[in-house]
Amino acid sequence: MVLPKTISSPSPLDPLLLLPIPSPLPPSPQPDLDPLVNSISSHIDSTEGQIPITVLTSAIRQITRKSQILLNAARVNAAQARDELDNVDEELREVEYESTRVNDEMRKCSEYVPAYEEMDLPFIEEFLSSADESILSSLPSQDSEEYENQLMIARLEHELKEIEKRENQVTQLSKQRDNLIKTKKEIKMKFDAVDVHLGGFSRSANAVASKLKDVAEIPSAKIPQISLEGESTSST
Repeated sequence: MVLPKTISSPSPLDPLLLLPIPSPLPPSPQPDLDPLVNSISSHIDSTEGQIPITVLTSAIRQITRKSQILLNAARVNAAQARDELDNVDEELREVEYESTRVNDEMRKCSEYVPAYEEMDLPFIEEFLSSADESILSSLPSQDSEEYENQLMIARLEHELKEIEKRENQVTQLSKQRDNLIKTKKEIKMKFDAVDVHLGGFSRSANAVASKLKDVAEIPSAKIPQISLEGESTSST
């Protein structure tokens, strides 16, 4: 019997690779391997008391079958473990991303400066002295943990009302300004019309004055004598 010198990789269509994986798995063939090797060696070296070759090949097939089943199970388990590792790695990356994002948001929150802290709010004493009684009665007691928060909210609401009041005043003033601008334009249009009439009247007056001046400069000898009918009869 000639043993092969090289062992090629198994074909994907090898029946041994397609063996179903039983449950439970068969035991390891390692304990049966050494006696089988000794039996094969004695079969090769001596001719007496040999174990039939069919028995040896059957034992080889059984060991090969068990080994292949265990190998297939190991491959399946390795593939499942690889998939689980990939899933865990993906989840870990997601957790790291979320952790980084949460840390960034926490840093932004810690560095955030509320806008109301930069507002020019009235002092607390001034607010308490000028606020309505309904607002003061709605505040919790000063010993309460919510007092500072509710007081700040009341101050902001009061400031909001003041801002809205000033905005209404600005709106009214803007309307008055627009009306004044409109009235000014109308007055200017009337003034321009009067100026045009005055210009025309001035030109007409200048023309009349010029003609009167020309008439005044004519000598009296050149003016024809126009006698009345009564005067001509008396002279006759």
